[in-house]
Amino acid sequence: MIDLSLPIANGMPVYPGDMEPRIQRLDTPSIIEAGWVAHWMTISLHAATHIEAPAHSVEGGKMLDEFPLESFSGEATTIAWGDIGHYKVNTPMLFVYSGADKWWGNQKYFSPTPLTELEAEWIASLNIRILGMDIISVGNVNIHRMLQIKNILLAESMCNLEMLLYKRAKAYLFPLRIKDTEASPVRAVAEIL
Repeated sequence: MIDLSLPIANGMPVYPGDMEPRIQRLDTPSIIEAGWVAHWMTISLHAATHIEAPAHSVEGGKMLDEFPLESFSGEATTIAWGDIGHYKVNTPMLFVYSGADKWWGNQKYFSPTPLTELEAEWIASLNIRILGMDIISVGNVNIHRMLQIKNILLAESMCNLEMLLYKRAKAYLFPLRIKDTEASPVRAVAEIL
């Protein structure tokens, strides 16, 4: 199994303007005296590796819990950024490798090159359910809309995609089971077939 997820931790990088996760140990007397270890967490649903439903950018778009479970797993094609528009994709998932995940934790990670309209148009023309990328955002609201209006789920801030380049793989990107939300952190993993 190849882990495609960035770690969630206190002080981790977040999208500019988003709130940082907070993970804290519960130190109430009843927990300590009983011998338990327990933590609580506050987190943006767009933190670290996450998946976004059309409702994120499309008025009246579907929320994550409106998609069946099978929407979040399947065969994936992983290509390098330069092959956008030039590669045949016959799988329900497309992952695009840019190498930006190597900048995780560095200021450079926050200024990736987003998808162009032409690149987004090509991706939107594919018969895919999920687009996954190793950048913090696929682009502005218009780029999101171009993809999400086609009911394409967007997975952002992935990592280790270079391990899947041009190999047959099955991927799993299950969101948390949260009602009526547009996004969720995911533990994205893949296995090479």
